[in-house]
Amino acid sequence: MDNTSQIIERSAELFAGKRVLLVNPQADGLTASLEADWQVWTWDYAVWLGLKGRLDEACLSFSHLCPEVEQLDAAILVMPKAIERAEYALAQIAPLLASGQPLYLVGEKKGGVSRADKLLGQFGSQPEKLDSARHCQLWRVQLDAPATPFALADWQQSFTVELADQQIELLSLPGVFSHGRLDEGSELLLEEPAPLPVGKVLDFGCGSGVLSIALARRNPECRFELVDIDALALYCAAQSLARNGVEAEVYPSDGLSEVHGRYHAVISNPPFHTGIRQDTGIAERFFNQVTRHLLPGGELRIVANGFLRYPPQIEAHIGPCRVLRENSRFKVYSAVAPG
Repeated sequence: MDNTSQIIERSAELFAGKRVLLVNPQADGLTASLEADWQVWTWDYAVWLGLKGRLDEACLSFSHLCPEVEQLDAAILVMPKAIERAEYALAQIAPLLASGQPLYLVGEKKGGVSRADKLLGQFGSQPEKLDSARHCQLWRVQLDAPATPFALADWQQSFTVELADQQIELLSLPGVFSHGRLDEGSELLLEEPAPLPVGKVLDFGCGSGVLSIALARRNPECRFELVDIDALALYCAAQSLARNGVEAEVYPSDGLSEVHGRYHAVISNPPFHTGIRQDTGIAERFFNQVTRHLLPGGELRIVANGFLRYPPQIEAHIGPCRVLRENSRFKVYSAVAPG
């Protein structure tokens, strides 16, 4: 069981038998080991997959928005890796609680829970640390008054990306990769003028959808599919596609778990962090699995930090790896499947 779940379990008497909203949990045994009327909200598709067989479907939500759960006794937020995502979640959770009811925040000491006093202080005057163990802390605040109703429009950020050949209107939400701006890696990948192979294209880890929008316009004979593990990213990608008049399929996937069939090209700015720790395992598994989704002659085109040793992994699973372009921090790699 995850450390954050263990510290919640240590205070089981606070939650046992109560109707509790649990937000951003790990896919572990907490909801089975602690008897409560659990209502769970996650934006992580892997967590949703891990919990869907353990909880009633009506009690488990995978969405960019918190379900409007009624008659709550308490709510718990497991600290996200991005502070702004925590603020976004709390703004939705607090209005579901009546005055005097408790709002809990739990997280790793290295993961931002040290800001719990400030994060919870906007909802009640006396945030308190209840427990500290297993490198984690559990905090609580009791609401002084009903919280301000949540409005999604207050949290959405619209921005314009100016490329040499086009203008793109994007929408993003807190915690979505490169929130409110075009990141340097994606910008470098989009500077590459070489066309993609004609046919189906998969955008792995699509974020707000900027790669697919730009490349779909440049490659009008291609059909794009966008996948991401994050519900907020998927919402933003769908909204951004619509704003730019680009048609594509958008759906959740834990890695390539929900991807079926084979593609003429796969594009990506692949993630290499899990929580607060660097983790290249996501990309390693991706290279291992993506070869079965590339048609003969299909191209893998990705951008990555230059210090990451991706070329040997790409060549081991797909074929010879070329550097299409690079700068002081990033490299754009291309590999073509044999056949």
